[in-house]
Amino acid sequence: MTSPTDYAETARRVENAFTSTLDTWKNSLSSVTDQFRALPSVPAVPQLDATEAVERQFAFIKQVVDLNHDYARKLAEVTNTLTGVTRQQFESVTSVVREQAQSFSDAARTGVDKVEQTVAEQADQAEKAEREARAEAARTERLNRKKAQDEARARYEGLTKAELTDEVGKRNLLKTGTVDELVARLVEDDTK
Repeated sequence: MTSPTDYAETARRVENAFTSTLDTWKNSLSSVTDQFRALPSVPAVPQLDATEAVERQFAFIKQVVDLNHDYARKLAEVTNTLTGVTRQQFESVTSVVREQAQSFSDAARTGVDKVEQTVAEQADQAEKAEREARAEAARTERLNRKKAQDEARARYEGLTKAELTDEVGKRNLLKTGTVDELVARLVEDDTK
């Protein structure tokens, strides 16, 4: 037969174990939160590999779930031996544990969602920067081509049609056309 002092002692041990577990969860959650805060926010396009952080997060969640499962199983075994008011107290504690586990799970899910959102935003920024760089390169190329054509055109300013026809002939280009057409052929040939 079990005495009331055995129940009281068991209840104290369970309460101490439960308090210790909650403290561990609290510290672990703080650690995970600190890890997310430690992620740098850089205005430039950062190099971020969120895979490791996500893997660590889910490994930690798995450990917490495994510990919670083991603790709940042992608590259920102890609870099965109790009767009356003590059983009701342990059922209340179990519901608190479930609520804490759900809160922790929700917080972890929110953290993972934030990491995913950050990665997506950074990818969008990188893509936008790449598009802008390509557009700027195309603009620069057009300006350089225009400058080269203007410089080439300046060489033929003031030449007569006969001089232009001779120059076109030396390059095996079509000799017929207006002065502007001859100059255009020479400029195109110069800027290839």
